[in-house]
Amino acid sequence: MAYDLSGLSAYVDQTSQTDLITKALLKSQTVNNLSVKVGLVSGTVNLNILDGVADILDASCGFGAGQTGLNSTIFTQLPIVVGAKMMKEQLCPDVLYDTWLSSQLSADASHETVPFEQAIADFKIREINKYVETTLWAGDGADLDGLLFQTAVAQGAVDATAFQPAWNAGNAVANMWELIDLIPSALKQEDDIVAYVSYATYSKLVQGLIATGNSILLQYPNIQNVTGVAETSFIFPGTNVKVFAAPGIIDPSGDSAVVVGPKKYMFFGTGIIDNKDQFKFYYDPSNDVINFMSKFKIGTAAYASQFVSTI
Repeated sequence: MAYDLSGLSAYVDQTSQTDLITKALLKSQTVNNLSVKVGLVSGTVNLNILDGVADILDASCGFGAGQTGLNSTIFTQLPIVVGAKMMKEQLCPDVLYDTWLSSQLSADASHETVPFEQAIADFKIREINKYVETTLWAGDGADLDGLLFQTAVAQGAVDATAFQPAWNAGNAVANMWELIDLIPSALKQEDDIVAYVSYATYSKLVQGLIATGNSILLQYPNIQNVTGVAETSFIFPGTNVKVFAAPGIIDPSGDSAVVVGPKKYMFFGTGIIDNKDQFKFYYDPSNDVINFMSKFKIGTAAYASQFVSTI
């Protein structure tokens, strides 16, 4: 019995607004380690940041200066630039007649689906994932600045450029401790601190930890060092800092780009829920082809002063 592919197009199109575009944009490893803001439009959008000062005093009556102290509630705004991107392709089933793929075509002379549509969709998802990973950190070379730029010392991050030269197995552990020590005291108790590193730096750090002996043994169950969709990460021993190897971080020549700070202040913006982001196949009778279209929005922003950076 031949494959019946008649239902594939309906399935893919049915999930175009939710499942597939969500997989393409929100399932990249870096996005899972950022604060995600959905429903954003293209252009510059201001994110509201809540901050303040907590001044705990001895109890006394009244609300004068001696009772309110330095307590304050501060709202600030962080601009995030969101860019609209797309991937489009036309697939003509008729060109498959001279290949073995013709055996997967329907007997109907008018083909409104293509073979292995779901497999093609899965491939497109992976390619968009790769683009998102790279663009999040490096930017798009035009309107979108990446997180490496946005968390640089020049943008207000705590200066750790003394530890910028490429890390090796001999100095990586000591370097990480130095960066952790530079985290502002007010942030050290946060429960979402992440050290964003490249795969190369991650490898050197793991090698250095293993070389120290038993200090790493209890961490082995927490080290995820596999390929595929699972992220590569572990909790740095003796701290609450998660070390995450971000696929999109490419170290500058001779340097190690390392950023440490709270996940809550590293933002990824997209549309998703506004029905403008799309991922679908559909038959176009006017051109007698199957069109593939993915349109999506991405952008990043970082509250730089909350991070320690070697950049």
